[in-house]
Amino acid sequence: MVFALLVPFVLLAADVVSAPLAALKASGLTGVAPNHAHGFAVLISSLTNNWIWLIITGLGMILAIIAGLMIAGSRQAPDWLFKVIGGILVLLVGIPAILA
Repeated sequence: MVFALLVPFVLLAADVVSAPLAALKASGLTGVAPNHAHGFAVLISSLTNNWIWLIITGLGMILAIIAGLMIAGSRQAPDWLFKVIGGILVLLVGIPAILA
């Protein structure tokens, strides 16, 4: 009885999933990259490298400023340092652990 009720839902789900794929194939999508797709890959790679460089430079500047404040005797510099280190740890360890 339950199987007879489940079959129409499974068929409907299969139809809903396969319809967009059939539309993409009908529009000419073959799953093969175009002739000049390498240029787009190089663009994304260079943008990613620039983004990583900007993040590393920004963090280095923040840590250098906080180190200077600590040398100058600021009372809040250790608090800022631990907040920056905590934020870096959350980004590098916490978020991937949650997403895994």
